[in-house]
Amino acid sequence: MTRPVPDQSGRDAADWVRRDSELLWHPATHFRDLQLSPPLPIRAARGAYLETSSGERILDAISSWWTCLHGHGHPRIVEAISAQAARLDHVMFAGFSHEPALELAEALVEKAPGGRGSYGRVFYADCGSAAIEVALKMSFQYRQQTGEPQRQGLATLTNSYHGETLGALAVSGNRAYREQFGPLLFPVIELPVPSYAEHANQDLLRDRGADAEETQRAIQLLEEHRDHLTALLVEPLIQCAGRMVMPGVGFYRALVEAAQRLGIHVIADEIAVGFGRTGKLFATEWTDPKVAPDFLCLSKGLSGGVLPLSAVLIRNGLDEAFKGDPSRTFLHSHTFTANPITCSAGLASLKLFDDEHPAEHLSALASRLDVLSRQVAEASLHVVARRQAGLVVALEVQPDAGWESRLGPGRLSLELRTAALDRGVLLRPLHDTVYWMPPYCVDDADLQLLAEATSDSIRTVLGR
Repeated sequence: MTRPVPDQSGRDAADWVRRDSELLWHPATHFRDLQLSPPLPIRAARGAYLETSSGERILDAISSWWTCLHGHGHPRIVEAISAQAARLDHVMFAGFSHEPALELAEALVEKAPGGRGSYGRVFYADCGSAAIEVALKMSFQYRQQTGEPQRQGLATLTNSYHGETLGALAVSGNRAYREQFGPLLFPVIELPVPSYAEHANQDLLRDRGADAEETQRAIQLLEEHRDHLTALLVEPLIQCAGRMVMPGVGFYRALVEAAQRLGIHVIADEIAVGFGRTGKLFATEWTDPKVAPDFLCLSKGLSGGVLPLSAVLIRNGLDEAFKGDPSRTFLHSHTFTANPITCSAGLASLKLFDDEHPAEHLSALASRLDVLSRQVAEASLHVVARRQAGLVVALEVQPDAGWESRLGPGRLSLELRTAALDRGVLLRPLHDTVYWMPPYCVDDADLQLLAEATSDSIRTVLGR
C-alpha cells in the first residue's frame, strides 16, 4: 500500500525519496512510515488546496495541522507580509518596539473575552509550547513575588495536550506523548474530564458537563489542593490532540469559576481552538461573558497560519507583581519575539474576520459540516460516534473484531490517511478518530469532496 511518489519536475523521484529519507527527520513520523507512505513534495498552495510537484491538488481538510484559517496564500496576508518585510523585517524586542506588535496587541485585547476590561498586557513568543511555558513561569513567579511562595503546584486535565517542550509536556495529561519522558517531567495534579461519545454542535448552547461526576471530582481536587496550586491548565471545549474529546461548555465554565474562586490562576490553551474554530473568535466566549481565564494562550491561527507566532494575554493587574525592584523582572525572552512580519500577518488575518469570514459565515459553514458529517456517519456502520463543535468535526470509527491493518499493528490512522490522499484529501486521523478542520474559504464543492473522500476511505480501509 505504498503511495507512488509524484514526478519531481525533472528530478528523479527515487533519488528525491532517498535524499529525503537519509537527511530529514519528519515530526511525529516513524522511519518505517516513510517507506510505506513517502512524504509528498509540495510546490505551491492556494486557497484550500496544496499542489504537489507533479500538479496534483490536495484539499487541506485539516488546515495543515490546524493553522491555516483563511486559505493558503491569501492575497491580503501575502501583501501585508511583503510590505512589512520591505519596511522592517526584524528588530529585537528588548529595548525596541514597532507598530505591528502594538496594533496586534491592541486588537487582541479588544476582541478577547471581556475585552479591555479583562486583559491588560500581551507577551509574544514564537510557538504554542512557548506560550504555555510563558504562562507557567509567569504564574509561578507571580506567587513568589506576592507572598505565596508555597503555591508552586500545577493542575492539568486527563487526556490534555499542551505541547512538547518539557514544561508544556509536563502539564499534558496525554500519556502517549509524555510517558517516554516521565523522568524529566515535574509532577502535576491530574483532574478527571467528562468524555461524551457524541457531541452535537447545538451542545455548545447548553451547559453540558456542568453536573457531570468528573466535573464535581475535578472541583473537589482543586479544593483539596488549593493552598499549593498556582495554576490550572485547560483546553476550552475540545481536547484536540486527545482524539477530539469534547467535555462540554458547562465543564469548562464550572472549572474556571471554581479555580478562580479558590485563587488558582487559569491558563486557557486556545492555541488550537482560537480564532473561529468553535464558531466564535475564542472558545471561551461560549461560556458566561464574565468567565475569562487569567492567561489566554494563542498561536497556530494567530498569524493566519502563515508564520510562527504566539501570544499570551495576561489578565489586568497581574503585571503589578513584576514592578518595582529590577529583581522582579520576568526574565524570559525569545530571539524573534514579536517579529514585525509575523505580527503584520496576524493583523491582516484578524481583519479578514470582519471582511470575509465573519460570525455569519462561520455559522453557515458549521451547519454545512453538520449535515455532511451526519451523512458520512449514517452511511457507515464503522462510524460509531460523531462529535462537532463549530468548525471541528470528529468521526470515531471502529474496525470489525479481528481486523488487522495491512501496515502492521497500530497503523489504522496511517491507512485512513493514505486512502484519503489517494482521493485528493489531506486527513490525519488521531488513531480511530477522523477529524475535519478545514480553512474557512472552502466552498460546497470542497466540502462535498471532503465528505465523499472520508466515506470512501473508511469503506476502503475497513471493508464496508
